[in-house]
Amino acid sequence: MKVFYHCYGSSHTSVVAAAIHVGGLAPDRLPRLGEIQDVPHFDRIRAVELGTVFVSGRGPDGEEVLVVGFGPGRKIVREAVLSLLELKDVSPNDYLLVDALDGANWVVRIGGMLSRRLGLVSIGRPLAALGIRLMFRRLVRLVEKTQAEVRRRQEIP
Repeated sequence: MKVFYHCYGSSHTSVVAAAIHVGGLAPDRLPRLGEIQDVPHFDRIRAVELGTVFVSGRGPDGEEVLVVGFGPGRKIVREAVLSLLELKDVSPNDYLLVDALDGANWVVRIGGMLSRRLGLVSIGRPLAALGIRLMFRRLVRLVEKTQAEVRRRQEIP
């Protein structure tokens, strides 16, 4: 099974959710800002890389965990991907698309815009990390729900 965490630019919420999923960030404690900024790909994906899938590792049940940014049309892109997978007869039990952007706070969004769009990395990156820290428990719940769904789908014959 493959789990795809997606958000706008695959730079903030999706990479942190993936890091929690694969054990790179402990779900039982609030990470320091530096730990968030050290997550692979955190606030480092360029606009030209939107749509590129990045591997984060393996989850606790052997599932491959990946991240991808769908850009401004994330809902349309998600539907296109789902339609393509269905046309190719890929079983829904072989993949899971998880929207990590829903519920992202304004601090993450402003930090991401300052850093990625305006190039003000020294201001935007720490601000985005602070926003992630403020919403960390929500991301942990999202990952826990995702891991439960992975287990449920893997039990289906």
